[in-house]
Amino acid sequence: MIDELELTIWGRKFLLPIVYECYVGESVTENQISALELFVRHLDWIEKSKVDIVNYCKDKVLEDEENDKKDNIFSYIKPEQLFIKHDLENPRIAMMCKYRYDPEHGLAVVFSSEGEVIVGTQDIIL
Repeated sequence: MIDELELTIWGRKFLLPIVYECYVGESVTENQISALELFVRHLDWIEKSKVDIVNYCKDKVLEDEENDKKDNIFSYIKPEQLFIKHDLENPRIAMMCKYRYDPEHGLAVVFSSEGEVIVGTQDIIL
């Protein structure tokens, strides 16, 4: 089982811990392992997600007069971990991020097994 993964995210390297959602007394499932393997085979999904993230964040970023790096995603988002949801039918992985404009709920970039990307607060996957 992999506990962390070194990834290049939008041009920067990160060593992200991997958190597997498991029920009490349960081990990591085969579906979670498969979801991670699929994600690793499709790391291009991360780069493609940037457009969805920018669209999700653009209003808050444009409103922030103190942010003089509006085109630099790292001035408002920082990836912190990969979260693998316990879901037998629809395995998903979320890149959980700190988010300058919602520090309480953060930001989740959720990747489905089909490569669909959903961006929102971390509540969308937790």
